[in-house]
Amino acid sequence: MYKKYLLSLLFIILVGCSKEPPIIIQEVTDPTSETSIDLVAEEFSDVENAQFLEFTLSDQQISLNIDKIPILANFLKNHNDRDQAIQNMQLTQILKDKFDSFFLLSFACQDNSCSYVLINTESEYSKLLADQARTVKINVSPDESYLLIQFERQLRTNPRVTNKLFVLDLDTWEEIILTFEDKDMTSLHSFRWPILDAEWRNDDELEITLPDLEIPSTSTLANWSESEDKPEKIIITQIN
Repeated sequence: MYKKYLLSLLFIILVGCSKEPPIIIQEVTDPTSETSIDLVAEEFSDVENAQFLEFTLSDQQISLNIDKIPILANFLKNHNDRDQAIQNMQLTQILKDKFDSFFLLSFACQDNSCSYVLINTESEYSKLLADQARTVKINVSPDESYLLIQFERQLRTNPRVTNKLFVLDLDTWEEIILTFEDKDMTSLHSFRWPILDAEWRNDDELEITLPDLEIPSTSTLANWSESEDKPEKIIITQIN
């Protein structure tokens, strides 16, 4: 309890000295078995208030300034039941054994598919990664320089599953477009291919298994899906 009091006091002092509301706040708390989400308002100056989504996790509290994360602000502004939309959100810490500050926020979920925002509490980074999707795989390169997240999507209008790869440079926090034979493989980042597997081959190469097709069009994917053998190909993509 004393530790939690000191942390809360430090947070109040830092907030009181800040002229602008922070984007993301991470606080260590006493362990608890209960989790919760609350919308709270904080006053940072005589003229500026900020709304925070406070996620209480098992051993910490993460506060997101929704006014500084436009995708969340727009989603809540246009939702008919804001309170229910907030309670349906889920904040998950990822790669906890390697990093302390990486979280994935899921929201706007329907039929087990959600929108996802990647959050780094240390750098106050946030980025929308995918809509109407599910996570398949989250891992880092062997040297821990790059983050890989694989998503899958299956829409009611399209029974075939397609995938998207998101690759992030953890030094610059810039998204990486994979290349194959010196060509940008943008189709791997836009739910066009069924990506059957994606594994790190080394620090800067990914081994990716795809249907053995030249172009992933509606007709070619349908023919491949209905074929008996479903031929596959493996490509080695590079990070430049």
